[in-house]
Amino acid sequence: MIGILLALAAIGRGSPSATLQAPPVVRESPSAAGDGPAAALRRDPRSLRKAGPDRWQGFRGDPDEPQGDLPAGMREAVLAIRERDLPRALERLYGVLDAEPDYPPALYEMGVVYFRLQRYGDAAASLERFVEVAPALVGRTRALGHCYYSLGQYPRAKAHYERILAVSPREVEALRGLALSQLKLGAPEKAEALLDVLLEIEPGHAEAWAWKAQVLLDLDRPEAALAAASRARELDPWTPRPWFLSGRLLLDSGREEEGLAAQARYRVLSAAAQEAHSIESRLEYAPHDSGLLRRLVEVHESTGNIPSARQALARLVAEKPTDVELRILAVDVLERMRDSEGVRIAADALAQRCAEEWKAWARLERYYARSGRLQERLQAGEKARRLKPD
Repeated sequence: MIGILLALAAIGRGSPSATLQAPPVVRESPSAAGDGPAAALRRDPRSLRKAGPDRWQGFRGDPDEPQGDLPAGMREAVLAIRERDLPRALERLYGVLDAEPDYPPALYEMGVVYFRLQRYGDAAASLERFVEVAPALVGRTRALGHCYYSLGQYPRAKAHYERILAVSPREVEALRGLALSQLKLGAPEKAEALLDVLLEIEPGHAEAWAWKAQVLLDLDRPEAALAAASRARELDPWTPRPWFLSGRLLLDSGREEEGLAAQARYRVLSAAAQEAHSIESRLEYAPHDSGLLRRLVEVHESTGNIPSARQALARLVAEKPTDVELRILAVDVLERMRDSEGVRIAADALAQRCAEEWKAWARLERYYARSGRLQERLQAGEKARRLKPD
């Protein structure tokens, strides 16, 4: 599954492991588009004006961190991306490119935004234009390979990943993409070799171990496949695929009890992953929907996925940083998940951000009691009683 990218540092690093369905798009010409994010979502990047042939000749800047005097709207676009407001980012990027055709950083970010919105055809069109304008930066366009892969265009994906690796031979995501493309094109031996190179570079890459297990299964090497699946489970116990493969391999080897347990865990994780992915996809269009964020927290709590629950809670409380109910919710969830470090951080944030709320100190009194922090428990209780209205 294409990983949903939750931080600016991860933009463009999604994994090409499935084809996803994007929302339907109604096209408008630029003259009819009007203003606002909704109008930008209806535009077609193929309709953008082109710059003169020499306008960006030799451009070698960093498309992720454009420097110098930026065109009007570019800073706002980057800020919108950082705030996860992709429709607003798209609106700003169209404004930049309408005024400054083919500005390479805007083309690049537009491709990344469309990719995150799962509009892979539009993402590919934007990134193809970027490569045309700034060919020296083709090594930065692994997301274009991911677009081709997600669209089922495996030969094009393979060719583009190879183009990236020609200039950046240790690019992990391009290696993974090329391996999966080779697998789709019926060359599991080549896929295995590429995954081995990847794992030499990044031994803790859980998804690569999961795909290696699949490749080894296809090559009829069940013992090695089970070892790879087990390693993937150790590195990321909340991803469904390794559990599915483990269950199948364990049952085939006669280890029925373990196999059935792995299959049961797979079903739980698969259902949660599908719902989480659906929620994340909707959040790309509505990043401040607290109801969706609350449900995302619940989904991750249901499987015991502490890292993802922490991330979802961080997104939720960021919507209203001083909301005592949300801060208490974070403490409650992490305490139920027995995440001692996480709940400590959440409790400290509750104390700092909601220092004048009696509910905060009443909750902290219980937390400190369970943590054996007697002095802090007494202080929290006294503050709760002092602040509570009569």
